[in-house]
Amino acid sequence: MLEAMGGGNNKGRCELIQGLRKVMCSFPPISEAMALLLSTSALHIQRLKKEQRDIERMLEKLTDENEAVQELRRMRGIATPTASKMIAEIIDIRRFAREDSLACYTGLGMMEHSTGQTTNMVRTRLFNHRLKDAFMTAARNVVHHNPDSHLTGYYRNLIKAGMSPLAATKRVARALVRVVYRTLSAVAAGIKDAPGEEQQEKGGSGMASGSTRSGQSHTSNIPLSSLRNNKARSVKRVKGELTSTTRKDRDSGRRKQTPKKIS
Repeated sequence: MLEAMGGGNNKGRCELIQGLRKVMCSFPPISEAMALLLSTSALHIQRLKKEQRDIERMLEKLTDENEAVQELRRMRGIATPTASKMIAEIIDIRRFAREDSLACYTGLGMMEHSTGQTTNMVRTRLFNHRLKDAFMTAARNVVHHNPDSHLTGYYRNLIKAGMSPLAATKRVARALVRVVYRTLSAVAAGIKDAPGEEQQEKGGSGMASGSTRSGQSHTSNIPLSSLRNNKARSVKRVKGELTSTTRKDRDSGRRKQTPKKIS
């Protein structure tokens, strides 16, 4: 039980185990099948925790030179797994024109919905669920592990105003989107673009606006093909030549039909 609670030399946990040892003789005995089930479950939990620690160490090794992940890790309450998940889902912060686009892509923002003469702000149904879970986890950890943060104060004020813990956590996650956007934008501004790489235009696609997300395709650095433009120019040039030819034929026909003057 001590290992399942995290192990260590915690005073409260040790006192709980000692108290259970004193009264355990008065507990009714359990069957061998139940004892086997409990011991097997405990071993399975310990094995999963070991695998989790191994994965976290591997993530720290893989992201040791990733500047974006390291910047997010400097925030108290955001560890390597959450920071890696955010970066993996965001891919490149330059895909988003502003923080509202990232908030809509995360599912924590509002979108303008217009029907005729009525305009309302509604929540989008198309968002990245994995990224939203990462921001919600980060918001809970920041409130729990960083009591001096302004986000924690914001959370306390929302709770005092009568808001539910879940709704207050969503508000904190939305405010955390702003912090993450500014942090990653500052990191991206210091990264030099590769030779020949073109900058994406702001709001040029659904990806950049954050309103939609495709799981099979992301924004590409390959420039658009000029075949369509060349084809349009060729058609325009051919039309111009045909028009010019038609005018010449019409003028020559008129000259043929003009009667000669009889002297």
